[in-house]
Formats: sequence, C-alpha cells, structure tokens
Amino acid sequence: MRNSFNIEELFSKIPRHITRPEKIQPPAGIHNKFLSSVGLNLEPRFERVVNRTIDTKPFKILDAPGMLDDYYLNLLDWNCSDMISIGLNESVYVYNNQTKNVEEIFTSNGYISSVKSNNNVIAMGVSDGNIVFYDLEKEVIVGRRRYHDTRVSSLCWNENVLSSGDKKGRIVNYDIRSDSHDLLLGHTQEICGLTWSNDKKLLASGGNDNDIRVWKLGSTTSKLLRGHKSAVRALAWCPWRAATLASGGGTKDKCIKFWDVLEERVEKSVVTSSQVCSLTYLPKYKELISSHGYTENDIILWKASTMKKIISFGKHDNRVLHVALSPDKTVLASVSSDESLKFWRIVDKQKTNKKRESVDVR
Repeated sequence: MRNSFNIEELFSKIPRHITRPEKIQPPAGIHNKFLSSVGLNLEPRFERVVNRTIDTKPFKILDAPGMLDDYYLNLLDWNCSDMISIGLNESVYVYNNQTKNVEEIFTSNGYISSVKSNNNVIAMGVSDGNIVFYDLEKEVIVGRRRYHDTRVSSLCWNENVLSSGDKKGRIVNYDIRSDSHDLLLGHTQEICGLTWSNDKKLLASGGNDNDIRVWKLGSTTSKLLRGHKSAVRALAWCPWRAATLASGGGTKDKCIKFWDVLEERVEKSVVTSSQVCSLTYLPKYKELISSHGYTENDIILWKASTMKKIISFGKHDNRVLHVALSPDKTVLASVSSDESLKFWRIVDKQKTNKKRESVDVR
C-alpha cells in the first residue's frame, strides 16, 4: 500500500526543543547597530580564538551496542531539535539531549544503513533498499519508499528533496511534495557520501569507485572530480567559500583534498596518517574537523586556510566512523564500532569531568 505525505503537517511546524538565540546587544553607535542588523559577530576574532576551550577528553560517554564496523554506512545524525538519531544493527534509536531520554523508533528486517533528519522528520535507509520516514513530533512512521533494490548507504536532505545513494552507485533525488524522483547515474560502485552545498544548488557524491561527482539541482548530468586513490566518504562544503569542496579518501589514499568545483581542479591536497572517515567545518573559527580510521582512530582539528594541525583528540579503540555537530556547534559527537558514543566540548565551554552514563542509546 502506498503511503502519502502531508507536507504541510510535516514541515510547517517549528521543531521542538529549539532555543532561539538571544539578539546581540551592541554598544550604542550607528556602526554597531548596522553590524548587529546584518547578523555579524561583534566579538573580536582574537578574543574568540583565545577564549575557546578544546577538551581532549570526552565529557560524556554513552554505550552504543551493535554499531556496525562498515566504512560505507552513515549511521549518526544530530538535528536542529537537539535530537541524536543513531542506527544500531537493525534498529534506530533517538537520544533527546535535553531530557536524556532514549527511544527506539524503528526496527527493520535487515540492518540500518543510513539515517538523516530534516527538522522533525527522520529518513532511515535499510539494507533491503527501503527508506522509512518517521515524524518525531507525532511519534509515528509517516511513509515508506523503495527506489533502490540494495542497501541505502547514504542520505542527504535539501529542504523537501531527499537524496539517497545505494550499493550499486545509483543516486535518487526524491521530492516528497510531488512524490516525483530523478535517477542520477555516474558512479560505478557504492555511494558512501552525499552532501548538498550551502546554497542548496549543488549535490556532491563520493563513491567506492574513488570518484567525486557534482550534480546541479534538477539535472541528471554531473561534473567528475578525480584524484583520490581510495573510496571517498568524507565530503564537506566550505561555508565561507562558495563552490569549494573538501573531500577525504580511504585507507589507500589518506588524503584531504580541496576542490574548486567550478574549475574542476584540486586547490590543495594534504596527506594524513590515516583513513579519512568524515569532514566537518567549524565556521566560527574557520577550521576543519576530520575523523580517522586505521591507523590512528582519532579526530583532528585543522586551521582550514593552511591545514596546519591544531590538535589531535577524540581517540576511540576502533576507527571513528561517524561524527555530528550539536545545533549550536559547541559539541561534537563521535561513534565507533568500539560501541561508544562520545561527546567532546570544542567551543567556548568550561571543562567538565568525563562521565559514563548508566543508560545506553540502544
């Protein structure tokens, strides 16, 4: 039976648990009033850098039993409502970071291969090719779609368009308003990374064929970016430089590359000591966070402009497959097949003693 979406109900409401930021109150003066009106940070950059705190020990650890050790899956997400969704074997769990409650929201016949949220709606990819949609506010499954016949290893939202990639290298852009979809063909092996640009016009995809492809919204043709020697899972668009894409390669590559996607060329390439699992930008400090697998199993903070290493932290017993930033971008969550979900204070917070909570996220 075909399930239908009521888009107005799904996306017209303000998500729960959002704390609206206080407006900046600058000193009197026309210049400060103008800066405040355009939303610029009035705190001097020097003070922002000097006053920050980077903890090298997690302030909280949760148990995550059943986390699969699979480089090609994407199993962690932290949404704007401060809810963390995580796929553990055949189930998806949601951890409410405000109430500390854990709830199992879905169990599949296969295993969970990807999770990604859009406001109150979580899309969950399954190993059998299904995509399941769950409404966090209504606490009910609101739809299922099956455009793939093999596992859905990557998901990414662009407002009402959900992009999904599968093990055969196919990408589907599904518009939940019109229930229409486009099939994007180009990769020859599994899709392990998908991310939309900040202006929502370009989709970057990384595959086990070592290639990156860039697709325009509404188009089924792509630009090919080739240069990695291993699977490309880690992808991140630069927030302050339009059309600049960072990418990270797998075990046989270990490189982070920066691309000018308009010119289709590499601007910079940096060799790391380990498999690159994920890349995440910190816009406030113009920095880049990378998480790694074999052999270091750590997290590295870089100055983005020079790629000078600032600090290495975030050690796990196994590779750090998944990371997610909190809505206010002050906390980084990381999870590994060592079955631990760790929380790291990375911006402007007082140091807190590490603790392991008695609950787990299963």
